[in-house]
Amino acid sequence: MMTRTSHNCDLGQAFFPVKEIPIFLEGFGVSRKPIPGYKAIVEMESGKALSVVSSNYRLIRNEEAYKIADIVVRSIFEGKTLRDFSCYNIHMPKTKGSCRIDLIIENHFNQLFGNPSESWTPFVRISNSYNRTLTLRYDIGLCRWICKNGVIFGHKGISFSVTHEGRITDKEIDRLIERAKSNIGSIGSLWHDFEVKMNTLHEIALPASSALAIYCKAFGISVKKDDVTKAQESRLALCAKQIVTASKDYFKELGNNAYAMMNVLTDYASFPEWANGSTNYVDGYQRRVGRWVDEFLQEHGKQNFSLSAYIGDEYQNTAYYLESLVPQE
Repeated sequence: MMTRTSHNCDLGQAFFPVKEIPIFLEGFGVSRKPIPGYKAIVEMESGKALSVVSSNYRLIRNEEAYKIADIVVRSIFEGKTLRDFSCYNIHMPKTKGSCRIDLIIENHFNQLFGNPSESWTPFVRISNSYNRTLTLRYDIGLCRWICKNGVIFGHKGISFSVTHEGRITDKEIDRLIERAKSNIGSIGSLWHDFEVKMNTLHEIALPASSALAIYCKAFGISVKKDDVTKAQESRLALCAKQIVTASKDYFKELGNNAYAMMNVLTDYASFPEWANGSTNYVDGYQRRVGRWVDEFLQEHGKQNFSLSAYIGDEYQNTAYYLESLVPQE
């Protein structure tokens, strides 16, 4: 059985002190000359500048973004507040310029297929940055309880963002939440949509031997051996090894079906072992898994569906190459 632990769950790591300070030029006949219209966002503990921004940029600290999450939770999860959630993941690079916080309801989750082992729970992802790489954004995803691997279903989920320009008002937040909720109706309808998809995936037969080829198809990985550098080959080998290892576990545990394949992909997306500890890929890759589910179900529903035709020669040949990079046990 595949099990995973959280990267870290100490919110204090994301709540480090930052400050806005003016910036200056030197060497103009005076000791310092202020630069109008700009300021720096500085981490106070190290004195490191995280970014230079315009003077109308509104600094939204991670702890402020976390507090706003309570408004999101109260509006979307009926009868719940932020106190019902716990932090199970923090995705933050060493530079601390951006941060994603995942919150989960530990004592409230739903089962698939009537199987207690297949329990999934919603999570709220808070995305924020001090270096302008991310706007403040809140997303609702779903996480497989036993593995702590999550998936975000793009336009089918609840997602909205708030810019760092100007003052964020309660009225603006309420408006954004209402607009986002209208996309799916409620967290209950999100779960219903998810459950229907998972049951359909569970009924679609897929051989474990197709895992690498479907991975290539889902993530758009197409390479030729002669065009790959040594560095690229090393990374591809790590990716392929994770897919092969995960497929052995998930297909054995869940059966030869597309639901097992989705779990292979979410494991890869949620825990990128090939990324040297970086979690920058997680959000985008989890979204890509969500898109793959929608696209695969759409294709499979067509008349005369063929798995080999769906994968295509390009991705199948890449899979053969990746398979050759994985050491045989």
